Amino acid sequence: MKNVGTLVIPNIYPYIVDNVGEAIQAKRRGRGVMLSHLTPMLRQSGLYKEYGRMAELAGEIEQAEALESVTVPEKIKELRALAEQTGILADLAADASAEIPDGELADTIGHYLEEIKEEMIPYGMHTFGRGKGSDEIGEMAKAVVKWNPDEKEQQAAERLRSSARLEMENLLRGLAGRFVEPGEGNDPLRNPGAIPTGRNLYGFNPANLPSPAAWELGKKAAEQIIANHLEKHGKYPNKVAVVLWAVETLRNEGLNESTILWLMGIRPKWLPSGRVTGLEVVPGRELGRPRIDVLINASGLYRDLFPDKLRFLDEAVRLAILQTDIENLVAAGSRRLKTKLVADGMDEQEAEELSRLRIFSETPGSYGNGVSEMTGASGLWTDEREVVDIYEKRMGFAFGGNHWGKEARALFKAQLAATDVAVHSRSSNVYGLMDNDDVFQYLGGLAMAVRHASGQAPETLITNQRKAGQVTVEDVAATLGRELRSRYLNPKWIEGMKKEDYAGAREMSNFVEYFWGWQVTTPDKVTADQWQQIHEVYVEDKYGQELKEFFNRANPWAYQSITARMLEAVRKDYWQADEAVRKKLAVEYAVNVVEKGVACCDHTCNNPLLNQMVVAIISLPGVLSPEMVERFKLAIEQAARKSLAEQVVARQTLQQQLTSPSAEQAGAKEEKNRDSGAAKEGQTEVEGYKMEKMESADDSTEVLSSGVEWLAGLVVLGVIALAALGMRRGERRG
Repeated sequence: MKNVGTLVIPNIYPYIVDNVGEAIQAKRRGRGVMLSHLTPMLRQSGLYKEYGRMAELAGEIEQAEALESVTVPEKIKELRALAEQTGILADLAADASAEIPDGELADTIGHYLEEIKEEMIPYGMHTFGRGKGSDEIGEMAKAVVKWNPDEKEQQAAERLRSSARLEMENLLRGLAGRFVEPGEGNDPLRNPGAIPTGRNLYGFNPANLPSPAAWELGKKAAEQIIANHLEKHGKYPNKVAVVLWAVETLRNEGLNESTILWLMGIRPKWLPSGRVTGLEVVPGRELGRPRIDVLINASGLYRDLFPDKLRFLDEAVRLAILQTDIENLVAAGSRRLKTKLVADGMDEQEAEELSRLRIFSETPGSYGNGVSEMTGASGLWTDEREVVDIYEKRMGFAFGGNHWGKEARALFKAQLAATDVAVHSRSSNVYGLMDNDDVFQYLGGLAMAVRHASGQAPETLITNQRKAGQVTVEDVAATLGRELRSRYLNPKWIEGMKKEDYAGAREMSNFVEYFWGWQVTTPDKVTADQWQQIHEVYVEDKYGQELKEFFNRANPWAYQSITARMLEAVRKDYWQADEAVRKKLAVEYAVNVVEKGVACCDHTCNNPLLNQMVVAIISLPGVLSPEMVERFKLAIEQAARKSLAEQVVARQTLQQQLTSPSAEQAGAKEEKNRDSGAAKEGQTEVEGYKMEKMESADDSTEVLSSGVEWLAGLVVLGVIALAALGMRRGERRG
């Protein structure tokens, strides 16, 4: 059936070189040629404005201390104030057990600022087949050499320079049915062999996973996770939940799988060829600590690309349960779960089998856990429990033993309730935590589900594997804070995105949306200061980058989305912004809607409760004129074809229906009947409003659309023209 759609037609699928995992899935499904294209050019973040001043202060303090100067206390006071104002102290507190003393402040902050300075950030975006300037190529070539000392800068620059040409040349070769040279994938900084791009991506033999090198790094990560928990809590973690992604496994050769194995005290066996042939137990005397229990949270793509690894890990769990030479938290977890299942009325033999299951994912044929869709449609839910329910329904399918996709939500919840730590990895310099929705919906969704099941938030960690041969573990709050400062608040990142016009503005609004995803799923990892800084940079234009003019010219609806999402954070009590900020955001949002038309993303025209709040704010004396308030209401009402009051009543009724027991039953029935072939299946059906063009009730008041109507009109005209052409040809044949 794979050839029905393509037959003898060449199937060329351009794919970013740093995402081999998804590319391989697409290759298998459609037998396509996965034509790699470059990532954005990467360059060092550097330091800017107040961050540069803090670096200066840290250096001055070290010099003053060496000279025993009386100015030290004042300089420390200034540094601490700046660090608190920018939120850096909150970032550092995530990985510390106590407040940083004055004597260590300069060194600690100086080291952290050096990390920000050295961060590699995307500068703009990559356009397929279009090369970048010599400055941008030169900076990335230097980074390649810095991370890979055996590389030559001139050769790296030439490979980067030739990538755009090869992308277009090989696209044409492929379309002509000619051979396209194969090539490696991965982050070009981790693997310079991935450039030049424009080649047919391939993976590697999964039988060789984990590699011996990945095994050593995975052990280090596991030991850091354990040490981190011991330092903070004075005891070993009971259960560590690890997210598995195919794309990460293909980048790091099985480092996360190695972490899981070492936590349990199990290791792989290899042949001289590198092929993994089985498992063996690490003796208790060698391990020197308890065997830590695990929960394995695999994506749908991992389930499909690496089913043998899931069986391999299931075998490791069962082997670990049998060990008695040292304290065994894996076995203890199974015993507790079996006792609970039997007490709930389950047959003892079945309870024994189910108590051994540790691997959970989406049902076979299904992808995505629904968290991103739910956080985006924030106007539909009133309680985080509704988001958790979707996550549990989507991820509550067990894999192991004789079970492959067994519906086991209650079992999944029991495993979540016993979890202390949630872990995901980052092996890419291109992708971070806030340029896509997948990290927060998998790691954040997992942490959120653990919090609701156990009553307390787990330690939520990132294993940083971006530099080949190195691994560090840190709290996700520290990772988020550093990424926010090195990229999204950084004038350099903004400058690069401004050059991309519409798409660059969209990336700016996307990061705010994904930051919101982290806010909902891990509220203990996001601070009010961070929302305030986003407001200052993007709404107040703190660094004077003429952002208002840029958005109005390139993509005004991206700005509308940014302001609406920040207002939604206020409305749902995640961010207690002061009155001046609320008024500013409401005015910016309302004026944008009136002047540019409604964007109609999830949280604008389909969010009457937000718009009701905005009307209340802009109606206050001195905020906006009554005429402008009415024009805003008219725009919203035109989009929904209902008065705002009617929209609010309808939404409140819908929210009650969605949380009623009958809605739960209907949702369960709908999930069973859902077509399992669609991508991102199982997403919650969102009831909203269909937009249709209406004549204004007041001919003197003009309200613009967001441009969607123009595009839709052109598409309709195109379809009509094609249909007419087809009819004429049919008549001729007749």
